[in-house]
Amino acid sequence: MDERISIVTLPARKNNAHTKASLFLRLKPDAPAREVAWREFFDRYSGIIAAFGRRLGVRGDDIYDLVQDVMLRFFSASPDFNYDPQNGSFRGYLKVCTFRVFQRQLGNKLSVNGRSIDQVDASELSIDAVWNDIWETETLRKAIETIRQACAENRDRKRTFQAFEMYVLLERPADVIAGELGMSVESVHQAKSRITKAVKQAMTRIVESMG
Repeated sequence: MDERISIVTLPARKNNAHTKASLFLRLKPDAPAREVAWREFFDRYSGIIAAFGRRLGVRGDDIYDLVQDVMLRFFSASPDFNYDPQNGSFRGYLKVCTFRVFQRQLGNKLSVNGRSIDQVDASELSIDAVWNDIWETETLRKAIETIRQACAENRDRKRTFQAFEMYVLLERPADVIAGELGMSVESVHQAKSRITKAVKQAMTRIVESMG
């Protein structure tokens, strides 16, 4: 029985604060490859905006329209937008932008805690709680996907990730996983520990890069 459990390592850490600021600079009208930067921006934040809308009760094509509207409004504002973390997190800035778009587009068609959305402020605790929960869930999803991709091209790492996924995400018994993957129960526990550590490291990087 092959007992190798691969240690997952991520590439050397970059200066994520610089990377984040760099993305905003690349959104400027005179920046080279601005279109590429916008695709990166869209990929990074559109899922959070869409999930926020769904949690507030938006359905169907309205979700797509709201995401596009938020992106277009930020695109229009980007020439004058200067990222400065001392003025607050981008997480909070994007929440306010998103919520205001929802208010303009949906008005009294959408309610939050029994009140029309146009009577609710973006700073209310209930709105903050929903936004932060979605942000953290999306961060975790991206971190797991990052580690999945890092493990995909190496047989031992791929099996290590499979053991983690089956044990932690699918909640299958360790002894069943061990039998299916040709490893010991202890190795399944080791896989859980090592992949969990790698996911936490990836989450830290993503949090730093997203604001």
